[in-house]
Amino acid sequence: MKRFCISLITSVLLTLQAGQGATAPTPNLLRNLDLQRYYLAAMRGEQVLELSTDQERFIALSLEQRTASPKGGILILHDIGHTPDWPYLLQQVRKVMPDMGWSTLSIDLPTPARDAIGRLPLGGVESDTAQVVESAADWEARLMARIQVGVGQLNQDGIFNIAVLGYGDGAYWGTKYLAERLSDEEKDSYALILFEPALNYPDLPELMASLQIPILDVYMNNSDFSAMQAKLRKGAVRRAKHPDYLQIHDAARQSFYGVPDIDRSTRRVWGWLRNHAAGYEAVLDGGN
Repeated sequence: MKRFCISLITSVLLTLQAGQGATAPTPNLLRNLDLQRYYLAAMRGEQVLELSTDQERFIALSLEQRTASPKGGILILHDIGHTPDWPYLLQQVRKVMPDMGWSTLSIDLPTPARDAIGRLPLGGVESDTAQVVESAADWEARLMARIQVGVGQLNQDGIFNIAVLGYGDGAYWGTKYLAERLSDEEKDSYALILFEPALNYPDLPELMASLQIPILDVYMNNSDFSAMQAKLRKGAVRRAKHPDYLQIHDAARQSFYGVPDIDRSTRRVWGWLRNHAAGYEAVLDGGN
């Protein structure tokens, strides 16, 4: 307890000192910078990518598939407020699926619009505050731009068979991105996996129904509201006569951490992708 109090007092003093001189970075910018430093220090360099939109830089975690028969790539979108390597379900999918022929790319999604926004500026330095006030529409545009860059990175790596896996809010934004931007020519190359989709987006069922691509919808929440939302999603997709949709009410987990074996949910992802979305790696000859 003493150690915590001393740390807190030190933090406050440093903040006050910073206010007397140069402008200190915003808390959310510091969070972005800390996340970047942590991944660079804790993981092999080839896992950590710095990607950029036309507005900002952001971090992504990348693992190449490790088999003789590549199947495609998984673009992972975390829940708002989480990170590209958390919670455990996303972490395990990210690390295990390369052994099954799937490259993985987990991208960092922006800080929610309701909070002060901290960005990593293009060509900026770490002392930049990069704090802006933006509308919800501008924040959504930033998020969609990051997803687009993630897809582009997989394409650049020769991967065009892509499964978008979203957790919580990430499930909604992945669905919205595909519903709005996927062309008829591309639909045979995409699949969608929703884990514990967020329950505060009333348009999610109709967005899912508009997608004629394989969809796996997994939820674990046992509340009545969650069950009602699951029925709405299933009903909308059935009315659209969707050709390939599976909904699973999986058992809730008491704990993920410290489990030595591959989690049941990861096995579900693996088996479903094998049967519904496995493709082949593209061979790019550079125009030769």
